[in-house]
Amino acid sequence: MAIATLPRLTEAQIRKLATEQSFQRGDRYYRQGRILNPMRQDLVLWADCQGSELYQPRIKLGKQGVVSADCTCPYDWGGLCKHQIALLLAYVHQPDTFHVIPPLSEMLATRSREDLIELVELMVQRYPSLLSLVELSTAQPQPGKALDLSIYRRQAQRALRQEDMEAIATDLQLLIDTAKQLFQQNNWLWAGALYQMLLAEITASYDDNLQAIDYDGDVCVVAQDAAEGLGKCLAQAQSLDAETRAIWLHTLLDAVLQDIELGGIDFAYSARDALLEWATDAEWEWIEDRVRGEIQRSSSNRWTRDALVRLLADRQKQQGSNETASKLIHELGSPEQQAFLLVEEGKIETAMAIARQHFTHLPGLMLQFADALIAAHATTQAVELVAHLAQQEKSRGHYQQWLTKYYQEYGDPQTALNWQQQIFWESPSLEGYKQLQDLGQKAEAWEQLRDEILQKLQRNKQLLLLTHIAFYEQNIERVLELFPQLKQWEQSRFRQPLAKAIETTHPQMAIALYKHLATQAIEQKNRPAYREAVQHLQRIKAVCESCNTQSDWTEYIMQLRSQYPTLRALHDELSKAKL
Repeated sequence: MAIATLPRLTEAQIRKLATEQSFQRGDRYYRQGRILNPMRQDLVLWADCQGSELYQPRIKLGKQGVVSADCTCPYDWGGLCKHQIALLLAYVHQPDTFHVIPPLSEMLATRSREDLIELVELMVQRYPSLLSLVELSTAQPQPGKALDLSIYRRQAQRALRQEDMEAIATDLQLLIDTAKQLFQQNNWLWAGALYQMLLAEITASYDDNLQAIDYDGDVCVVAQDAAEGLGKCLAQAQSLDAETRAIWLHTLLDAVLQDIELGGIDFAYSARDALLEWATDAEWEWIEDRVRGEIQRSSSNRWTRDALVRLLADRQKQQGSNETASKLIHELGSPEQQAFLLVEEGKIETAMAIARQHFTHLPGLMLQFADALIAAHATTQAVELVAHLAQQEKSRGHYQQWLTKYYQEYGDPQTALNWQQQIFWESPSLEGYKQLQDLGQKAEAWEQLRDEILQKLQRNKQLLLLTHIAFYEQNIERVLELFPQLKQWEQSRFRQPLAKAIETTHPQMAIALYKHLATQAIEQKNRPAYREAVQHLQRIKAVCESCNTQSDWTEYIMQLRSQYPTLRALHDELSKAKL
């Protein structure tokens, strides 16, 4: 492909792809000549980049610019790394230095079988990890031959021992793709065997350490694919022997129990659905025995017990046995599950007694219980329960918010306003003030209430909140009155918006505020801060021009330049902005 037909990029576009720090470092790497052996194959760029060691950045381009990028460095803090930035800058400024090579299919088309084998051997000698890919290619199932599952198992175990999450997920995905291919070829028996092996290996390996580095859930996604695939194979398994069915179902159950053990992180979540749907009644007997054993062992863990009991109850509901499901909850369920079930059964007083005894210390759960009472038309009991809890010291804000929302929804704005006032004075804030305004206007009581609030805040010397409110109400004169009374750290959050608001009404004060902001930024002594300072300086210049005091601006900017003679980056930014 000719250079002229390649996507065009600019430094400005590249800058948007990285943090400012990464861009500056990548720019420095490019200018220092650290990009070595740059190559282009169709729309893919790569090179060696000399950093603390030799790294290999790789960039794939498209019509809209960068499509994907990776690098052998450990950078993972957002945007492109400095090595990728250096590579892109080399592409923008020195495209002719890139060695253009044809696609692999063209390069190898004329090579003999012996040549290709020799090439693969050389590659494996240099990069031993490639041997696993070669072995995997030989394990592809052939018509009439059994699947050598041991090869795939070694691949899965090798993948899970790695420390790089992207490499783990990529290697496991290759095995998932093979299983999908087998299923698409209607070879669901071997597909199921591969899915089962993968799910079993991932479940056995997914401990706290692996979970800690799987912060994007990449391995969980692979486990989900394996569980979903295994469920599809079970759906085709009318002639599957009992022993294999048991192995598959045990693996699905192990994944479900692992997810519960991990706290419900949606690890292979479709395993639960497959287990409930495809286990026969006879198979469910041993599944239930095992789950009951887990319930006994986890009696002190409320969440785990709830999840296990819910699994058994959901099976009975799925089979149309709602009465049996209810009996299970009454027999094995936690107090919370029993209380919610009693509400559904209309046994309100018994349910409330359990709630008061067991979970008044859990406001979130108690409010869910109140919602359940509302749904069961036990409205009076729900409101009385929450109102009582709202008078207690602990967590009363949660209950006050529930009551405010309840009275809003049920058309009593004045009572909602009363509860919202309690919330506000517990922790006064601008957001709370806005909520009071909304409710006060609905209750047609806002004008008087507003005066009372502002007077009380003034008596309590809550000047910072009063300033926020004045800004919110666009009362700039009040802001100007309050601003000098604020502490220095409190003033800092208002300087810029205040300066902008008073450019025409109080230009000299606006200039003074902008000067303070510019000086603060310059003193940080880094280029992003200099750019911020330039923005403040541009406002000073504009205000001076509007007031016909250009001479003041000229004197100030000359003084500023002379004050910082050695800050080259600052002078560079000033020159760029024509200041």
